[in-house]
Amino acid sequence: MSDSKVLLTPGPLTTSTQVKQSMMSDMGTRDQEYYDLAQETRMMLLRLAQADERDYTAVLIPGSGTYGVESVLCSVVKENEKVLILSNGAYGERMGQICQKAQIPYELVRCSMIHQLDVKAVEEQIAREDITHVAYIHSETTAGVLNDITGLQEVIHRYHKISIVDAMSSFGAVEMSMDELQVDYLIASSNKCLHGVPGLAFVIAKRSHLDQCANVAHSLSLDLHAQYRFMEDNLGAFRFTSPTHVLRALHRAMEEMIAMGGVSARHQRYVKLQRQFREAMVKQGFQTLVPAQDQGVVITTFLYPQGFDFAHFYEYFKSNGFLLYRGKLSDYDAFRIGNIGAIEDKDVDRFIALLQAYYKKENGK
Repeated sequence: MSDSKVLLTPGPLTTSTQVKQSMMSDMGTRDQEYYDLAQETRMMLLRLAQADERDYTAVLIPGSGTYGVESVLCSVVKENEKVLILSNGAYGERMGQICQKAQIPYELVRCSMIHQLDVKAVEEQIAREDITHVAYIHSETTAGVLNDITGLQEVIHRYHKISIVDAMSSFGAVEMSMDELQVDYLIASSNKCLHGVPGLAFVIAKRSHLDQCANVAHSLSLDLHAQYRFMEDNLGAFRFTSPTHVLRALHRAMEEMIAMGGVSARHQRYVKLQRQFREAMVKQGFQTLVPAQDQGVVITTFLYPQGFDFAHFYEYFKSNGFLLYRGKLSDYDAFRIGNIGAIEDKDVDRFIALLQAYYKKENGK
């Protein structure tokens, strides 16, 4: 554990000691204790989503968040239907790749990655008669934009379409009510703002639509309807081998989150952390990429200053216990700093001290 680092990424992220410790015990997947854990986890997810269990169900899918997205797209779009994908970043593009690979009829509308989706601009596309489903990302971490889920859902409802929302980096970070928003399918994962570990996706699905999707899936293991029915009929059991330790970690992480004040408290914590990181970086001459009105609360993108050597910057922080988010954006010379996970105030203070020392040394050359 001496080599552990603070992960300043949008997930996987730094987990608490208690979450790590929760994975130190083994469980049998066909034991009542495990069924109870799965059922309780599903109910906790519905409560966090403010989703009435009579109308919604939480379906657990082993794998990364992308497994959850692929499960939905491949399980709820029928042969004579078509998905409109509203993309303002890499994860919207990935939805398109999933549909293309699975031969699901779709159309992808590309929008700016540094601005919210313009609800008025996409309304005409949503209204088209050939479109039956509309898919988009809520928190697009490519650049750090938070899209207007309320505005988009209002238009989607107006034209009677089925909504598919990737909420991977917003679920747990932003207050939302499924009962009010009436999202049909919302997808997230264990290793983002719930502060669990990678390996489990989940779908908050409207029962009335999912019940109509038997035998639609293009996949055996990612058949959302089959997984839903099996979990409903078998007290929370998974059809195939499930990530027992990951589920224990997610359950523990949600208990911690609820005890600390729930989604509202976590949101405020993220706002504070992001402000601290941003102010420290701006003080050293960095500029943010995303306009303030479009900025989400989980990750911030910074433009390279003139002559900036990101590789050197990255290795400096890595050697001092911090992992930044590696990977350049396709259209900008920029990098990202995430502010989710079990980041403590002392970690922020140490990051700022290291940042100041780095530039003091650089300027002293």
